[in-house]
Amino acid sequence: MNKELEVAYNILKEVYFNGAYASIELNHSYIENLNFNLITKIVYGVLDFDVKLDYFISKFYKKAPKKEIKLILKIGAYLKLEINSIPNFAYVNELVELTKKSKFKPYVSFVNATLKKISSSEFSLPPKKNLRQYLSIKYSKTPWLINLMLNNFDEKFVEDYLSYNLTTQTHVRVNTLKISIEEFKQKLTNLNVKFENSVLPDGLFVDYASLVRINELFGFYTPQGIPSMIVSKNAEGSLILDSCSAPGGKAVYVASLNKNSNVVACDVYEHRVALIEDYKQKMGVKNVQTKVLNAKFFNPEFENKFDCVILDVPCSGLGVINKKPDILINNDQKFLHLPTLQLEILNNNAKYVKKGGSIIYSTCTILKEENENIINEFIKNNPNFKISEVNTCGVNAVNNNGLITFYPHVSNTEGFFIGKLVRND
Repeated sequence: MNKELEVAYNILKEVYFNGAYASIELNHSYIENLNFNLITKIVYGVLDFDVKLDYFISKFYKKAPKKEIKLILKIGAYLKLEINSIPNFAYVNELVELTKKSKFKPYVSFVNATLKKISSSEFSLPPKKNLRQYLSIKYSKTPWLINLMLNNFDEKFVEDYLSYNLTTQTHVRVNTLKISIEEFKQKLTNLNVKFENSVLPDGLFVDYASLVRINELFGFYTPQGIPSMIVSKNAEGSLILDSCSAPGGKAVYVASLNKNSNVVACDVYEHRVALIEDYKQKMGVKNVQTKVLNAKFFNPEFENKFDCVILDVPCSGLGVINKKPDILINNDQKFLHLPTLQLEILNNNAKYVKKGGSIIYSTCTILKEENENIINEFIKNNPNFKISEVNTCGVNAVNNNGLITFYPHVSNTEGFFIGKLVRND
């Protein structure tokens, strides 16, 4: 277990202290002979329970230790609270050895004594009379997120939302350009990869850790969430623009669904556009063109040109924190500028829509500041656009005057917002 803890610790250091993404660091750190399921569980577990772990370990010291030592204590607290299969003495000893190996020998006695206290103590929640702290610790979500949610929703909704557990399996889209749904299911069965049917006919929930290591299935599937697929299913026309496209999931799916259409997929950086190129090659799609373009700034070549513009704008990502808990790490100030940016992008890209054409605006967040408020402000200043019906493809969602939000406890999928706007003049 020592090596697994060391790998998990090094990944978490990159996420906490250098702003890295857990998923990317895990991919880079894969080692064949290690228990990578345990490493993944520890990495995502510590990130997911960050607030709760902070609260728990703070009871065992008066002055906060160095951030690296605090992280070691968090890992120990996570193993104590959430992984019952490892004896207390085993993980305490292993983490003490990790402290020595990490060149923090002066802290060895402190780590040893503190972890022993942690391992022999029980966790208890703060009193509910302080509702915001209680919810923050109970669901291990940052206080600023709890405040945001309580400003948007009532207490019962917030609890229902935060307590709902989505499946740990990954939703994938079957690439029907290369294989039929039934053929793909048969291959999974033959290879002993567990799967469940999705509400969407060309989607499946799979054991992704098993699937991703099987080279013979390369190009037959792609990870893609249900709401993301629904965005693509609502895009129609012979010429379609995906303005914030990387890594290209929506653009490539639109091209697959509309084989006679042409899709232009743009992003602001060359390396991100390269991701779209790689992705379309992998999926075998021919009718996608790529272009480096900043969605904020007007491109006269695109004016009044497109039947549909997809705008999956930069957002806080608060709808997918169950899958990407690192979104919440050190991010309380990073979201403040987003509504201004989102409205800028929407205003600019509206100029690219031809008469009778549509905009599909989407985010993977649930906050009105980034969703309904943006659409309503846009409509107020652009009366030639109106809100149009979104096809939810049979998935339950909350409909607010034609604007659609998926919530985990309502839709059994990640949090997501879709608004469809049609140009009339």
